[in-house]
Amino acid sequence: MDRSNRQAATPRSTFAALASPNYRLYWLGLICYVLGHRAEYVTFAWMVWEVSRDPLHLGYLGLAQGVPLVVFQLFGGVLADRVHRLRLLIGTQILTAATLAAAFGLSVAGLVHVETLLALAALSNTFRAFDEPTRLSLIPQLVERDRLPNAIALGSIPWQASRMIGPSITGILIAAFGGTVGFALAAGASVAALLLYSRLRLRADPSQSAREPMARQLVEGLSFVAHDFVFAALIALALFNAVFGLSYVTLLPIFADEYFNAGSIGFGVLNAAHGIGAFVGTLTVATTAHRIARPGPTLLLTAVAMGTALMIFSTSPGMTMALGMLVLVGFANTFYLTQVSTFIQSNVPDRLRGRVLSIYSLCWNLLPLGGLIGGVLAAAVNARFAVAFGGAMVALNALLLLTSRRLRALG
Repeated sequence: MDRSNRQAATPRSTFAALASPNYRLYWLGLICYVLGHRAEYVTFAWMVWEVSRDPLHLGYLGLAQGVPLVVFQLFGGVLADRVHRLRLLIGTQILTAATLAAAFGLSVAGLVHVETLLALAALSNTFRAFDEPTRLSLIPQLVERDRLPNAIALGSIPWQASRMIGPSITGILIAAFGGTVGFALAAGASVAALLLYSRLRLRADPSQSAREPMARQLVEGLSFVAHDFVFAALIALALFNAVFGLSYVTLLPIFADEYFNAGSIGFGVLNAAHGIGAFVGTLTVATTAHRIARPGPTLLLTAVAMGTALMIFSTSPGMTMALGMLVLVGFANTFYLTQVSTFIQSNVPDRLRGRVLSIYSLCWNLLPLGGLIGGVLAAAVNARFAVAFGGAMVALNALLLLTSRRLRALG
Protein backbone atom coordinates (compact mmCIF):
# COMPACT_ATOMS: atom_id res chain seq x y z
CA MET A 1 0.00 0.00 0.00
CA ASP A 2 1.47 3.36 -1.00
CA ARG A 3 1.63 6.37 1.30
CA SER A 4 -1.50 8.07 -0.07
CA ASN A 5 -3.56 4.91 0.40
CA ARG A 6 -2.24 4.46 3.92
CA GLN A 7 -3.24 8.01 4.80
CA ALA A 8 -6.68 7.45 3.31
CA ALA A 9 -7.12 4.36 5.46
CA THR A 10 -5.95 6.10 8.62
CA PRO A 11 -8.64 7.55 10.89
CA ARG A 12 -8.38 11.34 10.85
CA SER A 13 -10.75 12.17 13.70
CA THR A 14 -9.14 13.68 16.79
CA PHE A 15 -11.07 11.14 18.89
CA ALA A 16 -10.91 8.17 16.49
CA ALA A 17 -9.68 5.68 19.12
CA LEU A 18 -12.82 6.24 21.23
CA ALA A 19 -14.79 4.37 18.57
CA SER A 20 -13.37 1.18 20.09
CA PRO A 21 -15.65 0.14 23.02
CA ASN A 22 -12.77 -1.30 25.04
CA TYR A 23 -10.62 1.80 24.63
CA ARG A 24 -13.57 4.07 25.41
CA LEU A 25 -14.13 2.27 28.73
CA TYR A 26 -10.41 2.40 29.46
CA TRP A 27 -10.24 6.14 28.66
CA LEU A 28 -13.18 6.98 30.90
CA GLY A 29 -11.59 4.87 33.62
CA LEU A 30 -8.32 6.72 33.08
CA ILE A 31 -10.08 10.04 33.69
CA CYS A 32 -11.31 8.72 37.04
CA TYR A 33 -7.92 7.20 37.86
CA VAL A 34 -6.06 10.45 37.15
CA LEU A 35 -8.57 12.48 39.16
CA GLY A 36 -8.02 10.14 42.11
CA HIS A 37 -4.25 10.27 41.63
CA ARG A 38 -4.16 14.09 41.70
CA ALA A 39 -6.52 14.24 44.69
CA GLU A 40 -4.43 11.67 46.55
CA TYR A 41 -1.17 13.60 46.16
CA VAL A 42 -2.67 16.94 47.16
CA THR A 43 -4.48 15.45 50.15
CA PHE A 44 -1.51 13.50 51.50
CA ALA A 45 0.64 16.65 51.30
CA TRP A 46 -1.97 18.77 53.08
CA MET A 47 -2.69 16.19 55.78
CA VAL A 48 1.00 15.61 56.54
CA TRP A 49 1.48 19.35 56.89
CA GLU A 50 -1.65 19.79 58.99
CA VAL A 51 -0.69 17.01 61.39
CA SER A 52 3.04 17.78 61.69
CA ARG A 53 3.57 21.47 60.77
CA ASP A 54 7.10 20.34 59.88
CA PRO A 55 8.58 20.89 56.38
CA LEU A 56 10.92 17.95 56.98
CA HIS A 57 7.94 15.61 57.07
CA LEU A 58 6.90 16.83 53.62
CA GLY A 59 10.35 15.72 52.47
CA TYR A 60 9.71 12.33 54.05
CA LEU A 61 6.41 12.18 52.19
CA GLY A 62 8.23 12.77 48.90
CA LEU A 63 10.52 9.85 49.71
CA ALA A 64 7.59 7.64 50.71
CA GLN A 65 5.89 8.36 47.39
CA GLY A 66 8.96 8.22 45.15
CA VAL A 67 11.10 5.36 46.45
CA PRO A 68 8.54 2.55 45.87
CA LEU A 69 8.10 3.67 42.26
CA VAL A 70 11.84 3.58 41.59
CA VAL A 71 12.38 0.29 43.43
CA PHE A 72 9.44 -1.72 42.12
CA GLN A 73 8.58 -0.32 38.68
CA LEU A 74 10.95 -2.55 36.69
CA PHE A 75 9.53 -5.60 38.46
CA GLY A 76 6.06 -4.30 37.57
CA GLY A 77 7.11 -4.43 33.93
CA VAL A 78 8.30 -8.02 34.31
CA LEU A 79 5.00 -9.00 35.90
CA ALA A 80 3.06 -7.30 33.09
CA ASP A 81 4.86 -9.65 30.66
CA ARG A 82 4.03 -12.74 32.71
CA VAL A 83 0.35 -12.53 33.58
CA HIS A 84 -3.00 -11.41 32.14
CA ARG A 85 -2.54 -7.63 32.03
CA LEU A 86 -6.17 -6.70 32.56
CA ARG A 87 -6.41 -8.86 35.68
CA LEU A 88 -3.20 -7.29 36.98
CA LEU A 89 -4.56 -3.78 36.31
CA ILE A 90 -7.81 -4.58 38.13
CA GLY A 91 -5.84 -6.10 41.01
CA THR A 92 -3.65 -3.02 41.47
CA GLN A 93 -6.73 -0.80 41.22
CA ILE A 94 -8.49 -2.78 43.96
CA LEU A 95 -5.47 -2.47 46.26
CA THR A 96 -5.08 1.25 45.54
CA ALA A 97 -8.77 1.92 46.21
CA ALA A 98 -8.57 -0.10 49.42
CA THR A 99 -5.55 1.90 50.61
CA LEU A 100 -7.28 5.22 49.94
CA ALA A 101 -10.46 3.97 51.60
CA ALA A 102 -8.38 3.08 54.67
CA ALA A 103 -6.91 6.60 54.69
CA PHE A 104 -10.44 8.02 54.49
CA GLY A 105 -11.66 5.78 57.32
CA LEU A 106 -8.78 6.68 59.61
CA SER A 107 -9.32 10.36 58.88
CA VAL A 108 -13.03 10.11 59.72
CA ALA A 109 -12.14 8.32 62.97
CA GLY A 110 -9.55 10.95 63.87
CA LEU A 111 -6.75 8.38 63.94
CA VAL A 112 -4.46 10.07 61.41
CA HIS A 113 -0.79 10.33 62.40
CA VAL A 114 2.26 11.26 60.36
CA GLU A 115 3.64 7.72 60.46
CA THR A 116 0.31 6.32 59.28
CA LEU A 117 0.09 8.80 56.42
CA LEU A 118 3.64 8.02 55.28
CA ALA A 119 2.98 4.28 55.38
CA LEU A 120 -0.26 4.59 53.40
CA ALA A 121 1.43 6.86 50.83
CA ALA A 122 4.25 4.35 50.40
CA LEU A 123 1.77 1.49 50.07
CA SER A 124 -0.31 3.28 47.46
CA ASN A 125 2.75 4.06 45.36
CA THR A 126 3.99 0.49 45.62
CA PHE A 127 0.78 -0.62 43.92
CA ARG A 128 1.17 2.20 41.39
CA ALA A 129 4.66 0.90 40.50
CA PHE A 130 2.96 -2.26 39.17
CA ASP A 131 0.02 -0.33 37.73
CA GLU A 132 1.91 2.02 35.38
CA PRO A 133 3.74 -0.47 33.12
CA THR A 134 0.65 -2.68 33.07
CA ARG A 135 -1.57 0.23 32.03
CA LEU A 136 0.80 1.29 29.23
CA SER A 137 1.38 -2.21 27.88
CA LEU A 138 -2.37 -2.90 27.80
CA ILE A 139 -3.22 -0.15 25.28
CA PRO A 140 -2.34 -2.09 22.08
CA GLN A 141 -4.83 -4.77 23.16
CA LEU A 142 -7.61 -2.18 23.42
CA VAL A 143 -7.50 -0.55 19.99
CA GLU A 144 -6.67 -1.35 16.38
CA ARG A 145 -3.02 -0.78 15.46
CA ASP A 146 -3.81 1.97 12.94
CA ARG A 147 -5.47 3.92 15.77
CA LEU A 148 -2.66 3.38 18.28
CA PRO A 149 -1.02 6.82 17.80
CA ASN A 150 -4.40 8.47 18.33
CA ALA A 151 -5.08 6.32 21.41
CA ILE A 152 -1.73 7.24 22.98
CA ALA A 153 -2.32 10.95 22.34
CA LEU A 154 -5.82 10.77 23.80
CA GLY A 155 -4.38 9.00 26.83
CA SER A 156 -2.40 12.16 27.59
CA ILE A 157 -5.49 14.37 27.74
CA PRO A 158 -6.65 13.35 31.25
CA TRP A 159 -3.15 13.94 32.62
CA GLN A 160 -2.78 17.37 31.03
CA ALA A 161 -6.32 18.52 31.85
CA SER A 162 -6.04 17.31 35.44
CA ARG A 163 -2.80 19.19 35.85
CA MET A 164 -4.73 22.38 35.24
CA ILE A 165 -7.90 21.68 37.25
CA GLY A 166 -7.38 18.61 39.46
CA PRO A 167 -5.31 20.15 42.28
CA SER A 168 -7.51 23.26 42.24
CA ILE A 169 -10.71 21.26 42.73
CA THR A 170 -9.15 19.20 45.52
CA GLY A 171 -7.71 22.29 47.19
CA ILE A 172 -11.10 24.04 47.19
CA LEU A 173 -12.82 20.97 48.68
CA ILE A 174 -10.14 20.61 51.37
CA ALA A 175 -10.42 24.31 52.22
CA ALA A 176 -14.19 23.99 52.57
CA PHE A 177 -14.54 20.59 54.25
CA GLY A 178 -11.10 19.47 55.45
CA GLY A 179 -8.63 16.82 54.33
CA THR A 180 -11.06 13.95 54.88
CA VAL A 181 -13.04 14.94 51.78
CA GLY A 182 -9.83 14.80 49.74
CA PHE A 183 -9.35 11.16 50.67
CA ALA A 184 -13.04 10.53 49.92
CA LEU A 185 -12.60 12.02 46.44
CA ALA A 186 -9.45 9.98 45.78
CA ALA A 187 -11.04 6.72 46.98
CA GLY A 188 -14.32 7.35 45.12
CA ALA A 189 -12.52 8.12 41.86
CA SER A 190 -10.43 4.96 42.21
CA VAL A 191 -13.56 2.86 42.74
CA ALA A 192 -15.19 4.45 39.67
CA ALA A 193 -12.10 3.57 37.60
CA LEU A 194 -12.24 0.01 38.92
CA LEU A 195 -15.88 -0.38 37.90
CA LEU A 196 -15.11 0.82 34.37
CA TYR A 197 -12.05 -1.44 34.01
CA SER A 198 -14.07 -4.44 35.18
CA ARG A 199 -16.26 -4.04 32.07
CA LEU A 200 -13.33 -4.53 29.67
CA ARG A 201 -13.34 -7.82 27.79
CA LEU A 202 -9.93 -8.99 26.61
CA ARG A 203 -8.14 -12.23 25.95
CA ALA A 204 -4.73 -12.92 27.43
CA ASP A 205 -1.79 -11.88 25.25
CA PRO A 206 -0.39 -15.14 23.78
CA SER A 207 3.14 -13.71 24.02
CA GLN A 208 2.97 -13.69 27.82
CA SER A 209 4.70 -16.48 29.69
CA ALA A 210 5.55 -17.08 33.34
CA ARG A 211 7.94 -19.95 32.67
CA GLU A 212 11.23 -18.04 32.84
CA PRO A 213 12.63 -16.77 36.17
CA MET A 214 11.70 -13.15 36.87
CA ALA A 215 15.33 -12.10 37.31
CA ARG A 216 16.23 -13.44 33.87
CA GLN A 217 13.26 -11.66 32.31
CA LEU A 218 14.27 -8.40 33.99
CA VAL A 219 17.82 -8.68 32.61
CA GLU A 220 16.41 -9.53 29.19
CA GLY A 221 14.35 -6.31 29.12
CA LEU A 222 17.29 -4.16 30.23
CA SER A 223 19.57 -5.85 27.69
CA PHE A 224 17.10 -5.26 24.86
CA VAL A 225 17.05 -1.51 25.49
CA ALA A 226 20.81 -1.32 26.04
CA HIS A 227 21.54 -3.08 22.71
CA ASP A 228 18.92 -1.30 20.59
CA PHE A 229 20.18 2.18 19.73
CA VAL A 230 16.81 3.59 18.66
CA PHE A 231 14.97 2.50 21.82
CA ALA A 232 17.86 3.61 24.04
CA ALA A 233 17.99 7.02 22.32
CA LEU A 234 14.25 7.63 22.61
CA ILE A 235 14.24 6.65 26.27
CA ALA A 236 17.22 8.99 26.75
CA LEU A 237 15.06 11.81 25.36
CA ALA A 238 12.47 11.09 28.04
CA LEU A 239 15.17 10.81 30.71
CA PHE A 240 16.74 14.18 29.83
CA ASN A 241 13.26 15.71 29.76
CA ALA A 242 12.47 14.47 33.26
CA VAL A 243 15.83 15.13 34.92
CA PHE A 244 16.81 18.40 33.21
CA GLY A 245 13.85 19.84 31.29
CA LEU A 246 11.03 19.67 33.81
CA SER A 247 13.26 20.54 36.77
CA TYR A 248 12.18 24.15 36.14
CA VAL A 249 8.82 23.37 37.80
CA THR A 250 10.57 23.16 41.18
CA LEU A 251 11.97 26.67 40.70
CA LEU A 252 8.78 28.40 39.51
CA PRO A 253 8.02 29.89 42.97
CA ILE A 254 11.31 31.81 42.75
CA PHE A 255 10.46 33.21 39.31
CA ALA A 256 6.93 34.15 40.36
CA ASP A 257 7.89 35.75 43.67
CA GLU A 258 11.40 37.18 43.32
CA TYR A 259 11.84 37.81 39.60
CA PHE A 260 8.30 38.76 38.53
CA ASN A 261 6.86 40.02 41.87
CA ALA A 262 3.62 38.16 41.10
CA GLY A 263 3.29 36.09 44.27
CA SER A 264 1.13 33.00 44.57
CA ILE A 265 -1.24 34.14 41.81
CA GLY A 266 1.67 34.42 39.39
CA PHE A 267 2.88 30.99 40.46
CA GLY A 268 -0.51 29.49 39.60
CA VAL A 269 -0.65 31.30 36.26
CA LEU A 270 2.83 30.08 35.29
CA ASN A 271 1.83 26.50 36.06
CA ALA A 272 -1.35 26.91 34.06
CA ALA A 273 0.60 28.21 31.04
CA HIS A 274 2.53 24.96 30.77
CA GLY A 275 -0.70 23.01 31.18
CA ILE A 276 -2.45 24.96 28.42
CA GLY A 277 0.44 24.38 26.02
CA ALA A 278 0.55 20.68 26.87
CA PHE A 279 -3.19 20.29 26.34
CA VAL A 280 -2.99 21.96 22.92
CA GLY A 281 0.01 19.80 22.06
CA THR A 282 -1.91 16.65 22.93
CA LEU A 283 -4.87 17.60 20.74
CA THR A 284 -2.49 18.54 17.91
CA VAL A 285 -0.76 15.15 17.96
CA ALA A 286 -4.09 13.32 18.20
CA THR A 287 -5.30 15.16 15.09
CA THR A 288 -2.15 15.29 12.96
CA ALA A 289 0.04 12.31 13.95
CA HIS A 290 -0.80 10.42 10.74
CA ARG A 291 0.11 13.45 8.61
CA ILE A 292 3.67 13.93 9.91
CA ALA A 293 5.84 12.98 6.95
CA ARG A 294 9.13 12.64 8.87
CA PRO A 295 8.45 11.81 12.53
CA GLY A 296 12.13 11.38 13.44
CA PRO A 297 13.39 14.88 12.61
CA THR A 298 10.08 16.38 13.76
CA LEU A 299 10.23 14.99 17.29
CA LEU A 300 13.95 15.76 17.68
CA LEU A 301 13.59 19.33 16.45
CA THR A 302 10.61 19.81 18.77
CA ALA A 303 12.79 18.65 21.66
CA VAL A 304 15.36 21.26 20.61
CA ALA A 305 12.55 23.83 20.59
CA MET A 306 11.55 22.90 24.13
CA GLY A 307 15.12 23.30 25.41
CA THR A 308 15.49 26.61 23.59
CA ALA A 309 12.18 27.90 24.99
CA LEU A 310 13.35 27.04 28.51
CA MET A 311 16.56 28.99 27.97
CA ILE A 312 14.59 32.00 26.73
CA PHE A 313 12.17 31.67 29.66
CA SER A 314 15.11 31.78 32.06
CA THR A 315 15.96 35.27 30.75
CA SER A 316 12.38 36.60 30.82
CA PRO A 317 12.19 40.11 32.33
CA GLY A 318 8.48 39.79 33.12
CA MET A 319 5.37 37.62 33.13
CA THR A 320 4.27 38.25 29.54
CA MET A 321 7.35 36.76 27.93
CA ALA A 322 7.54 34.01 30.55
CA LEU A 323 3.97 32.89 29.94
CA GLY A 324 4.50 32.71 26.18
CA MET A 325 7.63 30.60 26.60
CA LEU A 326 5.97 28.22 29.07
CA VAL A 327 3.04 27.66 26.70
CA LEU A 328 5.64 26.71 24.06
CA VAL A 329 7.48 24.49 26.55
CA GLY A 330 4.26 22.66 27.43
CA PHE A 331 3.33 22.25 23.77
CA ALA A 332 6.75 21.00 22.65
CA ASN A 333 7.14 18.72 25.67
CA THR A 334 3.87 16.89 25.02
CA PHE A 335 4.20 16.97 21.22
CA TYR A 336 7.51 15.14 20.98
CA LEU A 337 7.11 12.80 23.96
CA THR A 338 3.76 11.58 22.65
CA GLN A 339 5.52 10.67 19.41
CA VAL A 340 8.28 8.93 21.37
CA SER A 341 5.69 6.91 23.29
CA THR A 342 3.87 6.04 20.06
CA PHE A 343 7.02 4.72 18.40
CA ILE A 344 7.96 2.62 21.42
CA GLN A 345 4.44 1.21 21.74
CA SER A 346 4.22 0.45 18.02
CA ASN A 347 7.62 -1.23 17.66
CA VAL A 348 8.47 -2.97 20.92
CA PRO A 349 8.18 -6.80 20.71
CA ASP A 350 4.98 -7.92 22.44
CA ARG A 351 6.80 -10.33 24.74
CA LEU A 352 8.98 -7.45 26.04
CA ARG A 353 6.32 -4.74 26.09
CA GLY A 354 5.81 -4.50 29.85
CA ARG A 355 9.53 -4.47 30.64
CA VAL A 356 10.49 -1.86 28.04
CA LEU A 357 7.59 0.40 29.00
CA SER A 358 8.50 0.08 32.67
CA ILE A 359 11.97 1.43 31.83
CA TYR A 360 10.41 4.24 29.83
CA SER A 361 7.92 5.18 32.56
CA LEU A 362 10.65 4.98 35.20
CA CYS A 363 12.09 8.16 33.69
CA TRP A 364 9.13 10.15 35.00
CA ASN A 365 9.70 8.88 38.52
CA LEU A 366 13.13 10.53 38.42
CA LEU A 367 11.52 13.98 38.35
CA PRO A 368 12.44 14.55 42.03
CA LEU A 369 16.10 13.99 41.08
CA GLY A 370 15.74 16.75 38.50
CA GLY A 371 14.22 19.00 41.13
CA LEU A 372 17.18 18.30 43.41
CA ILE A 373 19.69 19.14 40.64
CA GLY A 374 17.80 22.34 39.84
CA GLY A 375 17.68 23.32 43.50
CA VAL A 376 21.42 22.75 43.96
CA LEU A 377 22.25 24.85 40.87
CA ALA A 378 19.87 27.59 41.98
CA ALA A 379 21.51 27.69 45.40
CA ALA A 380 25.01 27.71 43.91
CA VAL A 381 24.33 30.33 41.20
CA ASN A 382 20.68 31.36 40.78
CA ALA A 383 17.36 30.02 39.49
CA ARG A 384 17.79 31.58 36.04
CA PHE A 385 21.07 29.72 35.53
CA ALA A 386 19.52 26.44 36.75
CA VAL A 387 16.64 26.63 34.25
CA ALA A 388 18.95 27.69 31.41
CA PHE A 389 21.25 24.76 32.18
CA GLY A 390 18.34 22.32 32.12
CA GLY A 391 17.07 23.68 28.82
CA ALA A 392 20.54 23.52 27.30
CA MET A 393 20.93 19.87 28.30
CA VAL A 394 17.62 18.97 26.63
CA ALA A 395 18.47 20.87 23.45
CA LEU A 396 22.05 19.56 23.19
CA ASN A 397 20.94 15.97 23.72
CA ALA A 398 18.33 16.30 20.96
CA LEU A 399 20.84 17.97 18.61
CA LEU A 400 23.31 15.15 19.23
CA LEU A 401 20.66 12.53 18.45
CA LEU A 402 19.68 14.48 15.33
CA THR A 403 23.03 13.49 13.81
CA SER A 404 21.88 9.85 13.74
CA ARG A 405 20.56 8.66 10.38
CA ARG A 406 18.61 5.88 12.11
CA LEU A 407 16.69 8.38 14.23
CA ARG A 408 16.11 10.76 11.34
CA ALA A 409 14.68 7.83 9.37
CA LEU A 410 12.05 6.97 11.99
CA GLY A 411 8.61 6.58 10.42
